[in-house]
Amino acid sequence: MTYFVSRGGQEWGPYSLAQLQQYVSEGRIAPSDLVRTEGVEQWATVSEVIGNIAAAPPPPNYGTVPVYGAPAAGGEAAPGDLPPGLHWALVLVLSIVTCGIFGWIWMFVQAIYMKKQRPGNTVITLYAVGLAVVVLGAFCAGVLQEVAHSDTAVAFQLLEFGGGITILVGHFKLRDSIEEAFNIQLSGVMTFFFNTIYFQYHLNRIRQFKLTGVWS
Repeated sequence: MTYFVSRGGQEWGPYSLAQLQQYVSEGRIAPSDLVRTEGVEQWATVSEVIGNIAAAPPPPNYGTVPVYGAPAAGGEAAPGDLPPGLHWALVLVLSIVTCGIFGWIWMFVQAIYMKKQRPGNTVITLYAVGLAVVVLGAFCAGVLQEVAHSDTAVAFQLLEFGGGITILVGHFKLRDSIEEAFNIQLSGVMTFFFNTIYFQYHLNRIRQFKLTGVWS
């Protein structure tokens, strides 16, 4: 069963029961907020749904921002809670200039940040394994082609392809983590083709929101 939360005339969700409990404990949702189940128009208070649990104090601008992204006290997010702030266009340029090396580095920067937000995700492992396999496969295939062992070279090219698929799985796992942590929807097509650049665009928007409470 999933739930929708109403605040200030806007509706947020859907959330699972566990997410409702988590967000109340973090101060992102107030027990007095209205909530309804999917497909039902009747509203009840959050406290009626989840019972009484310890709730953190709401942020200063509570009620003017989405459920997931309220800035910390004083209107500013804690530095460690901010996504990496490099502009997506600069990530793209540096990736091109370095023949993709910077892009590989930056995908780990994003993965490390999201690991802090969602400790259970396996993105870093997928990226590390996938990248190692790609580099190994490409190196061995290149060496074997130079010495005319074409059949064995093909096997390493397939290994390289498998590493690329592993990295792609990591991209989609990272997308899932961003969606879950910040309650936004990311395009599968954009994730497939632009992944790190696309993620950085949204991470910059999230960073701006955490700092100002306003979507850019």
